[in-house]
Amino acid sequence: MSTVDLVKIIQLSMRSKPVSLDQLWVDYGSQWQQLGWNPAQLNLWLSCNPAFQRLELPNREWAWGLNNEQKSGDYNLTDELVALLQKAGRPMPLAQLASKLPAGMVVTEPMLRSAAQQDTRLELKGPLLKLA
Repeated sequence: MSTVDLVKIIQLSMRSKPVSLDQLWVDYGSQWQQLGWNPAQLNLWLSCNPAFQRLELPNREWAWGLNNEQKSGDYNLTDELVALLQKAGRPMPLAQLASKLPAGMVVTEPMLRSAAQQDTRLELKGPLLKLA
């Protein structure tokens, strides 16, 4: 499962009510382990991801919910990667691509690799990503 798919699943689980960090960690533990993340990294990722917002619950605990103020024009990671590669006209290192993504789009190198592997328009050649 890619992190893009994981975001969609998490968003679906948050539609009815906010979810605690602990619950997210338990519900999707194998995916976080596959990414090599710990709870602090998950918390940081949620904090940086514009799709989510941290909410204080009436019992004074914290949970994560959907950011209803988010712009309706969500970014598609693979579309952004294709556009960057087309503009550059050459293969690019993943780290360089990550730095050129739109503001507010926070991704890790494993997220980029996963997205690239699942899209037929993209091809990984060692540390470089190129158009297929």
